[in-house]
Amino acid sequence: MTRSALLAFAALTLALPVRAEAPAARPVLVGGYSELDACPSMGAIIPLRKGGDGYVAVRAAPNRKARELDRLTSGRELLLCQESEDGAWVGVIYPEPFGGVGPGDCGVSQSSNGPPRPYDGVCLSGWVARRYVVVTAG
Repeated sequence: MTRSALLAFAALTLALPVRAEAPAARPVLVGGYSELDACPSMGAIIPLRKGGDGYVAVRAAPNRKARELDRLTSGRELLLCQESEDGAWVGVIYPEPFGGVGPGDCGVSQSSNGPPRPYDGVCLSGWVARRYVVVTAG
């Protein structure tokens, strides 16, 4: 390869955008509360401001750069299971909107002995920014 071809290749390589890697998925953990439900609180998405996106993203990990799993609108009921270390995110479980299943059917409404474990039930799960969630019970 000629020197000019190598320089052109190097310039092209440097000009390509660098794609940041998304944080690894982190499952929502349930249980570990000996006297409480496996997910001890219920909550809902707060009213969202007009002119915004109209939804709150559910992420695969407690990080805004994590993969988006779903989009929730105002009033959507959630089971609150876990907080991120910095308190900025909450691990949630919620039923599919038209699946015929309610929050009580997600399998986390009873106490769970033993250490926390990744949720593997019939409902959906992920991480939501804490500032968009209001606690409604628990």
